[in-house]
Amino acid sequence: MRNQESEFIRKMDKAGVMPIFYHPDENVCLKLLETAYEGGIRVIELVNRGDRATLVFPALKRLAESLPGLSLGVGTIYHPWQAEEFIEMGAEFIVAPVMNAKLGDYCRKVDVPWVPGCGTVTEVFQATELGAELVKIYPANILGPDFVPAIHAVLPKVEIIPTGGVEPNLGSIKPWFDAGVLCVGMGSQLLRKDWIANGEYSKISSSISSVVNWIQDIKANQ
Repeated sequence: MRNQESEFIRKMDKAGVMPIFYHPDENVCLKLLETAYEGGIRVIELVNRGDRATLVFPALKRLAESLPGLSLGVGTIYHPWQAEEFIEMGAEFIVAPVMNAKLGDYCRKVDVPWVPGCGTVTEVFQATELGAELVKIYPANILGPDFVPAIHAVLPKVEIIPTGGVEPNLGSIKPWFDAGVLCVGMGSQLLRKDWIANGEYSKISSSISSVVNWIQDIKANQ
């Protein structure tokens, strides 16, 4: 299943899990990025959901450049002008919650990996026609792991990352990899708001390390 021609796909495959987060406090964002890296994360997505996302991104990018092997992208991007803003600041990939052909066309023209959100086989096909190698199935908790082999039955080369409802425990993670996903995306269930509010970054790091280890074990036994 792996598309060995793409460095982006290789990196996402090796990463196994992509944390997704946003916080208006730049220092908190920096600490989360550092904590995630220490826990074994090598691909991370800043969510473009707050007014300060464009303000905190440059500092995150500078930190990411000092952490060997870490790739930093931006999610919740709907339009080409939003992608352009972050790409100019160094975003290495773009993640979208929807399948917008104009966004896909723009990312293809500037040669930046694009991960669109899809909920039907038709949307996945449209995404691949626009050059997407990896698609996000969202919301994953509604679509479920059985959606993955249904996609691969007709589009065997496309890689899949489920987000929305994937929990940081083996019982939630394993069915997705058994179904054939490349990696999984996790947000507030992995980077819990109460842990962040209380400054309990060691709990976040421990949770991330467990998830990374589970995924490595699952992949090793496939």
